[in-house]
Formats: sequence, structure tokens, C-alpha cells
Amino acid sequence: MAETTFTPSRPVGRTRAAWLAGAGVVLIALNLRLGISSASALLDALRTDLGFGSAAAAALPALPTLSFAAAGFFTGRVVGRLGAERTVLLALAALTAGLALRGIPATWALLGGTVVAMSGLALCNVLLPTLLRAHFPAKVALLTGVYTTVMALGSTLGAAAAVPLAVWAGSPSLGLAGWALPALLATLVWAFVRAPAARSVSAADTRGTYVSPWAMARTRLGALVTAYFALQALNCYAIIGWLPTMLSEQGMSGGGAGAVLAVSQAVGIPATFLVLAFARAPGRLRPAFMTISAAMLAGFTGLLVAPVALPVVWAVLVGLGLCSFPLVLAVIGSSGSSPAETTALSSLSQSLGYLVAALGPFAVGLLHSTSGGWTLPMAALLVTAAAQLVIGMALSAHRR
Repeated sequence: MAETTFTPSRPVGRTRAAWLAGAGVVLIALNLRLGISSASALLDALRTDLGFGSAAAAALPALPTLSFAAAGFFTGRVVGRLGAERTVLLALAALTAGLALRGIPATWALLGGTVVAMSGLALCNVLLPTLLRAHFPAKVALLTGVYTTVMALGSTLGAAAAVPLAVWAGSPSLGLAGWALPALLATLVWAFVRAPAARSVSAADTRGTYVSPWAMARTRLGALVTAYFALQALNCYAIIGWLPTMLSEQGMSGGGAGAVLAVSQAVGIPATFLVLAFARAPGRLRPAFMTISAAMLAGFTGLLVAPVALPVVWAVLVGLGLCSFPLVLAVIGSSGSSPAETTALSSLSQSLGYLVAALGPFAVGLLHSTSGGWTLPMAALLVTAAAQLVIGMALSAHRR
């Protein structure tokens, strides 16, 4: 009897800890794009309500990627001092505070709150592959699919509900502040997550161990992953930041344009699992990279040639192309000989990648304002999508 009552206690405790960590990861993923896609859908309304000019309008979609780049450089050092779990808790607190600050109806609050919130997101972005490897080492690919799917769901929700929520709240600023509530929930849940017990035994984990991202930069894998991550992030945030504005300026209603953006995000919900499941089989990584890059090229071509003729079709193709993000994350999560090396590769690719990606939303806004139309910006995005295809083929050949 003593054996019967004693042995299950540790497995039950571990199971509860795993469920809690899993719930925390899902809530983090839900918040990763809520604050970005909601601000994109409300950009025109915010500009009208707050009265800011074209410079601020071009800067707002670029701030997330700039914040991701700046904060990502320090992630490894912060984790070395605090550990991954405490760093994520600090990041979620910053996210909640920044989103709440955007509720103040002033341009400074909108821009400042975005910087604070996106800096918190940057830490979460870098650390999610590390957290999965540390808490769920046998299920990295599966849970990468789960959290990128939930992230797409959050982006869809933010794009689709932003305008109705702002109307209900009475102002676009208050509507944006409402997205601080799911961030607060994630913060509260993550406050109870602890490092896995095995971590205290291993010195090669995230606390007390630091691997420089620049060491990974000297490897071929590091260079290819960083280049691919930069191109996919540039295309992703450029289209998220400007698609509703582009469609509304060509005759669609604000709600309809936001709904098209929501479709592009919703496609990633089922497609992520399909793409990752397909890519896990031997010899299929390259076809997976080629398929999603071709879909992105086709969607961008449609938006260039006839944006409002078949907007849902273009949105579906672009949404499939956005599966490049979970695919490269799966590569990062399975790379390196330890969680510290995984963090280094993630920090390198996301810091430099987002620094390059920040040019996307800003350049699209600049090209649009100088040319007076959307032909030149979309032609530029076609070039970057083609470059993404080339780098993806090289990366998949290296990983095969």
C-alpha cells in the first residue's frame, strides 16, 4: 500500500507543472501579435483622432520590429542573470504596461506605449524556442506548431475585433488599451511557472550560462537562419502594417479591410500544423520552404496587379506564405547543442532579423508617400519575397 500511495506523487507534480508551463506558453503566443495587428487595423482611425502626421504614421508600423531588434540584443545577458522564466515574467509585465499606456489619447502615449510593449514582446519572441526546448524537449516541433497557431489566432482576433472594440469603447485609443487584459492574464499565469527540476542539475541551461550570438553568426547556419528570418519578418510586418490601409485607400471599408487582414492571419491556423508536419519528414524541408515562398510571391503579385478584385484569394496566399515564421522557428528550436546555444541562435536571428525587417513597414510607407500609390511598394515586396525563396532553398539544403 505504501508503494501505491507514494510513487504517483512526483509524476502528478510534474504533470501539473507541465500543464501550467504549457498554458503559459499558449497565453504568451496569444499576445504576440494582438497589439500589432489591432494597431494596424486602427491606424487610420488613430491618425484622425490624434492628428499625427505622415512621419508618425510611417513610424508606428515600424516600431514593433525596431523594438524587437533593440531588445533582442540584450536577451541573452538578461537570461544569464535572471533565468528564462523570470525574464519572461518581466517581459509580460512590460507588455501589459505598454498596452495600457496606449489608452491615453496622445501621440506620445501611442508611440511610447508601443515601444515598451514591443520590447516585452521581443524578449518573449527570443525565448519561446528556448522555453519549449527546456520544458518540452521531446515535443519542440509539435508545440512550435501550437504556439504559432495560437499566435496567428491572436493576430486574427486583433485585426478582426479592433475596429468593433474601438467603436464600443468610444475611441481608438481606449480600444487599443483593451488588449492589455489578455496580456495581464498571461502575466498572472506565468508568475506561477518555475524552471524544470532538471535544470538545477545542468550547467548548460539558460541560467548562469551565456553563449554569444556572435559565435553563432560565424557559422553558416547562423548566417542563413538570420537572413531568412530577416526577409520573412520584413514581408510579414510590412503586409500586416499596411494591408488594411492599402485596401481602404482603394475603395474598401475600414471593417472590410481589417477583415481581409484577419483572413490572412487565420489561414495560418490550420496551415501551420500542415506545413510543420510535412516538413518533419526526411527530404521535405526544401519543398516546404519552396511552397510557402511561392504562395507569398503569388499573393504579393495579386495585390500588385488587382488588389481589390480578389482580396480574399490574395489574403489566403499571403497567409500561407506567412507560415515561413513557424518553419524557421522550428529550425531554430531544433538547433544547437544546449538551450544556451538555442537562445544565442534565436537572439542573433531575431535581433539582426528584426533590425532589417524594420525597414519593411517604414520603406513601404515612404515609397507610398513619395509615389502616391501602391505599385512601387508592392513591387519592392515582390523582390524581397523572391530573395526569401532563394535563401530558404539554401537553408533547407544545409539542414537536410
